[in-house]
Amino acid sequence: MRIISSALVLACALGALVAAPAQAGHDLGRQVLQPGDGWASSGTGTTGGSAAATEHVVRTVAELRAALAAPAPRLIKVRGVIDLRQDCSSHATGGYTLPAYLAAYDPAVWGRDSEPSGPLEDARAASAQRQLAAIGLPVGSDTTIVGDGRGAGITGASLRVHNASNVIIRNLTFRDTRDCFPQWDPTDGADGNWNSAYDAVSLQRATNVWVDHNTFTDQPHPDSAAPTYFGRPYQQHDGSLDMTSGTDLVTASYNLFEDHGKTMLIGSSNTSTTDPGKLRVSVHHNVFRNVEERLPRVRFGQVHVYNNLYEPGPTFVYAWGVGVQSALYVENNYVKLGNGGSVEDLIYNWGGTAITETGTLVDGRPVDVLDAFNAANPTATLSGVAGWTPVLNRGLEPAHRVKNLKAGALQRERYHVAKGTDFDTVQAAIDAAPAGTTITIGKGVYREVIRVPATKRDLTLKGSTGTARDVVVDYDNASGTPKPDGTTHGTTGSATATIEADGFTARDLTFSNSFDRAAHPGITATQAVAVKATGDRQYYDRVRFLGHQDTLYADTGSAGTRARQYYRGGEIVGDVDFVFGRATAVFDQVKIHALHRDGEPAGYVTAASTRRDNPRGFLIVNSTITSDAPDGSYYLGRPWHPGGDPDAVGSVVIRDTELPAAVKAAPWTDMSGFPWREARFAEYRNSGPGAGTGADRPQLTAEQARQHTVRAYLGDWIPA
Repeated sequence: MRIISSALVLACALGALVAAPAQAGHDLGRQVLQPGDGWASSGTGTTGGSAAATEHVVRTVAELRAALAAPAPRLIKVRGVIDLRQDCSSHATGGYTLPAYLAAYDPAVWGRDSEPSGPLEDARAASAQRQLAAIGLPVGSDTTIVGDGRGAGITGASLRVHNASNVIIRNLTFRDTRDCFPQWDPTDGADGNWNSAYDAVSLQRATNVWVDHNTFTDQPHPDSAAPTYFGRPYQQHDGSLDMTSGTDLVTASYNLFEDHGKTMLIGSSNTSTTDPGKLRVSVHHNVFRNVEERLPRVRFGQVHVYNNLYEPGPTFVYAWGVGVQSALYVENNYVKLGNGGSVEDLIYNWGGTAITETGTLVDGRPVDVLDAFNAANPTATLSGVAGWTPVLNRGLEPAHRVKNLKAGALQRERYHVAKGTDFDTVQAAIDAAPAGTTITIGKGVYREVIRVPATKRDLTLKGSTGTARDVVVDYDNASGTPKPDGTTHGTTGSATATIEADGFTARDLTFSNSFDRAAHPGITATQAVAVKATGDRQYYDRVRFLGHQDTLYADTGSAGTRARQYYRGGEIVGDVDFVFGRATAVFDQVKIHALHRDGEPAGYVTAASTRRDNPRGFLIVNSTITSDAPDGSYYLGRPWHPGGDPDAVGSVVIRDTELPAAVKAAPWTDMSGFPWREARFAEYRNSGPGAGTGADRPQLTAEQARQHTVRAYLGDWIPA
């Protein structure tokens, strides 16, 4: 019989075939850790705030802080997502700016022999303290903090269980605990490192703590997407769940750790005088996905690591770190190495002497990981006897039973954006939503820049009214708009919305870039993107795109990738190159409005940069192009070669579409020295006063037209 005590009702919701103890009921906040379930069940056990007479249901930062300060025992239920993030500049003090810091401590200037010191380092430290005051959440003894239903979470915070005992943390998603002011240390390793300061959950001098069914993630700002300074990644995330400074008797169960670097540290330092004899921790039935190291890294403690699922990513370093005087007992874990790493990398010797490793399955095969490590590291071998045998192992099962383990906080399938609902901003909802979520946006204008990262696959944004004009996401950055650091945004950076995820759908929305040329005469780089779309299988249904120059950037993630995008039944407005990029993009039943711009020509509709090896670029079909510009003043397109790339050979087909009188009789033109005749421009069966034929208007034959249809461009993808 399979016994899993800590899953309780929550695991039932996750699909595990378990039942809650009869006495526990269905209230996650009232449930306590069962006897024998890891180290946190020893001593006086772990009951948290389950005995509280009243419940604190919190929805805001202020309510959460008040609940944490209330008399114990405390039962705190988090409803929705509480977001503590602010712009980093709001924390900066003492004259700190990142450009100034980089200039002062560039190794070419400062050297590599000592850590930074002086006014800018002092300003960085002071700024970091200001951020800590804003994001730190102190948790006292006899407290339970639990997510109230699906989708509950805390974003951008550091939950600090310091000098406290008897604490339960459950069913919460912790996102993006990001340090705005990491410190550069040129003496850390051979090349130096950036070091950040805040853990999502920090346990210091804490005892009897149960951390269960939570999700820990760096999204939407993983370090993998961070810039590099001084040749080292700009590390802004510290631990997900760290246990230091004499912490003892902890059980971490059924958590999901994903998209993170330094995941779980147990033990403060090699010379600690408070850690010996403590740091007794059980880590079981957790999923570690696309993580790099510290799964966990241990000093001193007796740590039982059992029945976990490891799915490391391409930057994987190691799983089990064997540190000074550590006694790691690693039992019946399942490891999938399909995305990178090797068996001998699962263990790393950080100055320890022994590890018990037994029952490990690697891609379904029994493997003696310790033998593989010792064979690969003859000068750092480890004994196979940790010197103790775990007995608090309720739920222990064979490794093959956790091959498809489900863990983490319960997630919602739908979110709402509008004042008084789940989120006030579109970006906050995107950040919180798991892949596959539908986000409904209420009527109104949302003045913000948004990004849907590649990790948010199959996300849907939809307007609540069914009318695109009612729901508007707008901002007004241009390519030449200055940023706080003195640089400018550039074309890509000007986008109101950047959509990177595959499978994205938008419906009944307006995306706008309201940059006004006349109001900013000093800005000469006036490209102002409403949407930059780079993912495959993106569907824009009844969506409006408003702007002037470079309104819709229909692109791909890189020059070597392809992306299919389907724009149906919406509207695109602009004047210069306002549909551009290298995507395979179909515009079906779309109204394209070419604005009247002073000058000759009045404008250009398209600027495709389709790759030479891609036979399908832009297809405008069954659509209507309108314009109030003078007759014969508009080009249908010109070939864009980004950076002079000769392999960007634009492809645009306009067929079965009504054209206005504003279209020139010779509607295609050269660009930056590249002749339009070497591009792939063609028309077929167009109508209206702007339609025509002739030597300057290539036409498809009927046979060629059969290769330029919606189905031919979208291939095996059928938008729903």
